[in-house]
Amino acid sequence: MKKRYAHDGYIMIFTLLIVAASMVLVTYVGHKGALYVPFSHMVVAREKAKMIALGGIQVAIAQLAKVPEKDEKKEAKKEGGQAAAPAQDASKEDKDFLQRLLPVLNRWQVFHLEEKSDAIDAELHVCIMCEDGKININRMIDFEKGTLRSDKQGDWKLVMQELCKVLEKTTKTTDLFQVFEKIVKERKTEFNDATELITRKEFSAFKDILFYEPPSSQPKEKAEKKEQLLYLMDIFTTWSSSDKIEPWLFSDSINGIVGFPRAEAGDVKKRKEQVEGWLKNFKQKANWEQDWKTILMPVYGKELRSLPKNIDSLLSTTFAPRFFSVLVHGKVGEITQRLYAILERNKDSQDGAVVYNVIIKKLYWL
Repeated sequence: MKKRYAHDGYIMIFTLLIVAASMVLVTYVGHKGALYVPFSHMVVAREKAKMIALGGIQVAIAQLAKVPEKDEKKEAKKEGGQAAAPAQDASKEDKDFLQRLLPVLNRWQVFHLEEKSDAIDAELHVCIMCEDGKININRMIDFEKGTLRSDKQGDWKLVMQELCKVLEKTTKTTDLFQVFEKIVKERKTEFNDATELITRKEFSAFKDILFYEPPSSQPKEKAEKKEQLLYLMDIFTTWSSSDKIEPWLFSDSINGIVGFPRAEAGDVKKRKEQVEGWLKNFKQKANWEQDWKTILMPVYGKELRSLPKNIDSLLSTTFAPRFFSVLVHGKVGEITQRLYAILERNKDSQDGAVVYNVIIKKLYWL
């Protein structure tokens, strides 16, 4: 007769432990695999969206670099020895540029990409803005004296007082001008970026409204209604080419400050129909006291004297914008990549023909 021992049952316990450990291992691997698959899809979609967003900058560059189509009759006259006046050519180039840019300025341009024709299903949103249509925070300050500039052409102190009153109402803050004057007095070097202002408590209200967000590209009746905010980087810049503001290309937030019409959902088509009439009396060089009524009143619907005090003296009288910005959203699936870039547009000549070189000066991932 076989002898039985008390410890003979260990084999069953050991087997159960192995089965339990195997189940834990299988569950762990399955759980990790279940997480990895959607995560890997998300990573791939994110990289694709990033590439689409970077491609959006090239779309903006192509639009800014485009030159007017050649007039064959005009070219024939040139060959016959009757050259057109350079000033007239330049004016035509500027009018052509404005005709293309004004309808979409500060507004979304939406491009739908399809896998059948574009090798990817994606959405690209591009919004072009002009840095010369904003206030250059560095050019308004005399850093040696620690004061706001004031001369015969304009007084930045008076302008900033009016501007800060508007900003205080919209951001529900107080004493913005006093704080700004203190910043100017203490500052010894130029601002690298207007976002440096939010390091002060009084300007911290702008921390969530730094970069401009255009209204929907959908028709007005379909678009979701949103409050029109004033954005810090849409008011101030460090990139414009002069201390003047280009009135043809005001930023949307500047329009909001001076009381001009702002971008509306789905208004691009309407603006395309209006722009030809706006440019009938276009001048490269203007005297706004005399020319505002015939040139820019049809665009903004308000007289020059309706602008905040002293800002009229700071409007550029020569149309020569160089710096632009572009906001881009690249969307693949549910993933969106956002970026903001500063672009410089320079006129050049190549083989006797006018060309525009557009280069990226700065890039922000949002």
